[in-house]
Amino acid sequence: MVCRSRSYVRRALFIAAVMLAVQLQVIAIVPSPARALNYNFAVQEEDVTVQVLPDGGITIDYSIKFVNYGELDGVDIGLPNSYYDKNSATASVVVDGATYPITDIVKSPYVGTGLAVNFDSDIRSHIEVFGTIFTLKFHVKNPHMVYENELKSGTVGIRFRPTWFDPTFQQGPTDHLSTKIFFPPAFQDISQAVYLKNRPWNAIYLDKGTGMVVAVWNDSYVSSSSLSSGSYDSGVGFPKQYVDKYFKHDWWEDFQNTFAALGDLCVVIAPCLLFAGVFAGIIILGYVSQRKRAKDYFEPKLTVKGAGPRRDLTAVEAAIVLELPLSMVATMILFGLLKKGKLQVVGDNPMTLRRLSPSGDYPYETAYINAISPAGLMNRSALSTALVDLVKDVQTKVQGFDYDATKEYYRAICERAWSQVRAAGTPEQFSNDLDKMNDWMMLDNNYYHRMDGIYVGLPYYVPVQTGTRTSHAGAGWAKSGGLNPQQAAQRYVSQVKTASQNLTSNMKSLSRDVTGVTHPVPVSSGGGGCAGGGCACACACACAGGGR
Repeated sequence: MVCRSRSYVRRALFIAAVMLAVQLQVIAIVPSPARALNYNFAVQEEDVTVQVLPDGGITIDYSIKFVNYGELDGVDIGLPNSYYDKNSATASVVVDGATYPITDIVKSPYVGTGLAVNFDSDIRSHIEVFGTIFTLKFHVKNPHMVYENELKSGTVGIRFRPTWFDPTFQQGPTDHLSTKIFFPPAFQDISQAVYLKNRPWNAIYLDKGTGMVVAVWNDSYVSSSSLSSGSYDSGVGFPKQYVDKYFKHDWWEDFQNTFAALGDLCVVIAPCLLFAGVFAGIIILGYVSQRKRAKDYFEPKLTVKGAGPRRDLTAVEAAIVLELPLSMVATMILFGLLKKGKLQVVGDNPMTLRRLSPSGDYPYETAYINAISPAGLMNRSALSTALVDLVKDVQTKVQGFDYDATKEYYRAICERAWSQVRAAGTPEQFSNDLDKMNDWMMLDNNYYHRMDGIYVGLPYYVPVQTGTRTSHAGAGWAKSGGLNPQQAAQRYVSQVKTASQNLTSNMKSLSRDVTGVTHPVPVSSGGGGCAGGGCACACACACAGGGR
């Protein structure tokens, strides 16, 4: 009985300890009152290269390009775990072609696990000029990183999360994030490589310069919140014989031993804490699973690897391929019909529409028009049917094509649209390009965040008087004429949010209805958690971040 009780208590104490650690981590990354400087910067590029070492560790090399708009006395780099080798850390700043080495590298007071790269007065004098672009180079060795892969027998691997910065200080998202992971030097057979489930690499190849296999991930316009939540984690797995040392997840036992002496203090409350934790976990897991299923409404059929992308889809059909939220898909259809003069918005809350044409140019547009009731309100059941038919039609269209290649093809079109608008040379060109390209720009999951900053840095950022604004409920919907770039971008965001929120009374329920038809929950037949070579590791690492 005593042994059972102690084991029970230790387990509960561990849960309490983890909760305390999380609280301490949160406290650690909240900006300290002592930091009275005016931090204000943008991140144009964050390139990180990770090398897996035979001893079970990794080396990490960052090259981060900043645009500085305020004061900056240093940069905090979050690291995967507390085993990092501080003595191996090196850093330098490159500004205006000159390189300035940095010697003041200490444990960060602002991120839970990481190092602070502090700038001296000479470096600050060069970078604290408004709009100065500089690059931080940083290198460190981090042992204890290669872990046994619990999802695929006989393999090991790493999971890595790039560092991020406090969104209070960083202006907008990171324009470009590049992550490279080099496999151990002895590994050469790419067919044995595996990646994180749902996070495949963009490319994997034998690097001629090093003679090693490298996997590459490229992402654009990455927000700090997405980075910190793990949305851009990268990882690789490989047969365990390619490293001399790897680790197993035995931290549970370590914590049990550490807190064993305190076991008797919590004998009474431990069972309650454990029961409450398990009960809450079940509820949360069910809720998250249900929400995840609601987003997975598109199931490609008969995809053919190497067959190339389907290139003739409309922006709305591409949104289905990319599985954008159905509220955004419905909004894209609405915007298209408004721009073509086939519908008119006559009220916002609830969204009230007037038909100006009995049909659209595509079947899904006609179905959308027919889903509008005589009172001008959207018929939820008819809209659900229209979206189901749209999803099924796109499933048919991508049959025989490479589904992954199709997604990449339309992501590239989306990026070109953003680039074209951002490159506008005059307010008029910005407005015209935004009107033309917004449909494709809406394919970006970070649409709202990117629109908030698309005009930052343009020479005509300061608002100017450009005339009278067109009525919000009439033809001015889905158009930006007569507005300066800031007003135009903000207006589009406002319109998209209004339409997404007000088209139906319960868009979440509508999404579940569509998913139930287009991608029903399969009947379980048991089995494991990985398919083929599609996932790698329940491995190490949840990097810290959130500093300067």
